[in-house]
Amino acid sequence: MKSAQLDSCHSGPHRRPERSRRGIVAALTALLLVVMFGFAAFAVDGGYMVLAKTNLQNAMDAASLAASQEIVGAVEEAGEQQGGVDVDANSIAIQNARQVAVEVALANGVTIDPQNNVAFGKRVYDEASDTWPILWGEAPFNVVAVSGELPIDLSFGWAVGKDSVTLQASSTAFVEARDMVLVLDFSGSMSDDSELDSPVGHNLDDIWDTLVADNPTFPDTRASKFPSGGFGLINSYAGTHISGYSDDDDIFDALELADDDAGTYVPFPQAGTHTSGSSEGLPKNQPNASTSKSKWKAYIRYVRDMGGDYNRDFGYRTLMHYLLLNGQMKHKTSEDLWRTPHYPFHAVKNGASLFIDFIEDLDFGDEIGLVSYDGHPNNDPSYVAARVEDKLNDGDAIVDISSDPISNDYTAVDTIQRHKQAGHYDVYTGMGWGVKEAKELLDNHVRHGARPTIILMTDGNANRYPSDFSLPSDWDWAELTDYDGDGSPDYTTSDMAKAYAFYEAREAFDAGYTVHTMSVGANADRNLMEAIAFACGGTWINVPGGATIADMEEQLRDAFSNIAANVPPPKLVYQDDSGN
Repeated sequence: MKSAQLDSCHSGPHRRPERSRRGIVAALTALLLVVMFGFAAFAVDGGYMVLAKTNLQNAMDAASLAASQEIVGAVEEAGEQQGGVDVDANSIAIQNARQVAVEVALANGVTIDPQNNVAFGKRVYDEASDTWPILWGEAPFNVVAVSGELPIDLSFGWAVGKDSVTLQASSTAFVEARDMVLVLDFSGSMSDDSELDSPVGHNLDDIWDTLVADNPTFPDTRASKFPSGGFGLINSYAGTHISGYSDDDDIFDALELADDDAGTYVPFPQAGTHTSGSSEGLPKNQPNASTSKSKWKAYIRYVRDMGGDYNRDFGYRTLMHYLLLNGQMKHKTSEDLWRTPHYPFHAVKNGASLFIDFIEDLDFGDEIGLVSYDGHPNNDPSYVAARVEDKLNDGDAIVDISSDPISNDYTAVDTIQRHKQAGHYDVYTGMGWGVKEAKELLDNHVRHGARPTIILMTDGNANRYPSDFSLPSDWDWAELTDYDGDGSPDYTTSDMAKAYAFYEAREAFDAGYTVHTMSVGANADRNLMEAIAFACGGTWINVPGGATIADMEEQLRDAFSNIAANVPPPKLVYQDDSGN
């Protein structure tokens, strides 16, 4: 009976008292409310922290960019003054950068210490890894890092056991290094300002004096090409005036350029250079009597028939003027004109040297390449109208940077450009080929993380282009040259030589390259150069020339200095930029 009662007690469903169930629900509800409140507190304070962190990061970014802008300003000011760049720990630029960082951060609600929270360094290129590590504390400084802290109170900190937190952020900004290609006009007009009919006054006496002082010699005899006593009766600046003779042989004899009885002759001072083979670019040996007589007679005929005040005046001035003419000025014919101050070419060379010196002194990791251009009188498709200038062997200097044609060997680049002359290869102006060659050079050699830049210079008008060139069918001048935003183009041209130069510049821009331009002298195409710079994100500098050669010289030095100092605007460092 007892057993049956027990079985009966366990045979039905188990039931808890109602009061017990209500207690468990209450406990669970209280626990869930705490958890939900914690999530709500986390959401409110977490959102506030994210917003505060974003504001702090923005403040640090603004501070580092503003501080690095002080470095940019110092570089630009140095360029304007043609002076050295001082951006080390004790320089005014760095002191200003620290102060600006403090002010910008404070304006964004963050207090930083100018010494402890602002750091400077140098961004350098590591060729082996193709990266840009930063050397902190090493000058010249082109990198600024700003760090800061921001304490914030938590509205529901008690829910997580913390009343406040301190947020931290940092930002690094740098001045980008440049891979620059100088595209220089080597056409024949680059000697116009030195010739007898120059509107700014010739300097032919200076050219003669330079050649005498430099004293180049023929390689076989080591005899002076330009002896201080001249050549026979060609022995003064103004020259010996010979009238009455119509035959150039008679004038040749009258100038005492040969003594047939003694079997002696006066060598013509230029023999030219070898144009092919292992001796290409090297000067030829002293011309023999027959060759010298032929060359002297060509000069004699020119002076005999020329108009103006120097007709039949056989002297240093007319000889130097003759050598600068299109038929004589090429390096393969007159090998020593690169030594001389013929203008505007010499001013361009001096400006380029100043440019190179500035870049070397700046030491921001910039590298330089050199492209020259000219043109062929008949648009000969086989003629190379532009070339990368990465080698030199002319008997006076040997340079080879062909393995690294955009180079930090600044001396090599400067040596190459200084050993060139107006009309070095030919005399016409194929500007578009020069830009194309520069683009291809950058395509093949630009460093990842550097700003590719082309600097295009001309003293004249583009007058050569590929015979099969035409603009694309969808070409829109209004899209490219609308300076004032009125929907109409401010530059157009139907001249294919100019259009080709513009087209190649836009091709470079579309590849990500900035194109700066310089127009030099009275005959330069200012409208084209301005349009190219506008359409290609660059700066146009006009060098109008002046009343004297000295004016031109100073203007070109200013122009090259300003371009050298035109560093890119600061940018923030990200993983790909720093290489760290």
